[in-house]
Amino acid sequence: MRRANFLLYIALIIILPISIVLLSGNIVLRVSETYVYHFNDSQVVEEVGSYVSGNEFAKSITGYFNKPGKDEFQVYEENGEFRDPIFEEKEISVMSRAKTIMTLTLFTGIILFGAGIAIYIYLAGTEDKGTLRFMGIATMIVSLVEIIASGVLLGRQSVRTMLYNRFIGIELGKDSALHILLSSPFEKSFIIFSSVLAVAITAVFLYIHISVTKEKRLFS
Repeated sequence: MRRANFLLYIALIIILPISIVLLSGNIVLRVSETYVYHFNDSQVVEEVGSYVSGNEFAKSITGYFNKPGKDEFQVYEENGEFRDPIFEEKEISVMSRAKTIMTLTLFTGIILFGAGIAIYIYLAGTEDKGTLRFMGIATMIVSLVEIIASGVLLGRQSVRTMLYNRFIGIELGKDSALHILLSSPFEKSFIIFSSVLAVAITAVFLYIHISVTKEKRLFS
């Protein structure tokens, strides 16, 4: 194995698993089913004291995350002829920072995933099938380890608090609507959905990898 190819294998083992974790987590936060599952499972919507349903909250949250631009996040409750806003300025700021972080991680994940696929395609054309198969499976194993590790870490309150303080840093009262809706046990829904998606992506890549590296037989 040439030194340049060895370095590419190391890069593949590092960046492809990271991209899978980043993209799966990002995608899960952008689909309403994640929030609907959480709201139905935890019944936290009832604690907000609003007539807005869990489905409406879920659509508003994902609609905000998926919509380009800098529009402010808000959900309104019908009150006769008036529409009362549910979220306060601090909560709006939290969602704005969360959207910015999600946008950055999405682009980072896409770039890393694209780079990983490009490296794989290059190696598939230059390396022997045996070496490529071994290193590709090693990459998938690292992916599974990272999926499990991220789930375990995010399951810890101290880790979630550290990440929130580091990247959001806006303190919300425990009685705020956003805190009620998206605090624990929301992480359980996120971990379940993102892990399933990440494993699915890994399984698809593994299937393609085995097909690509299969030894061709003269007689079959």
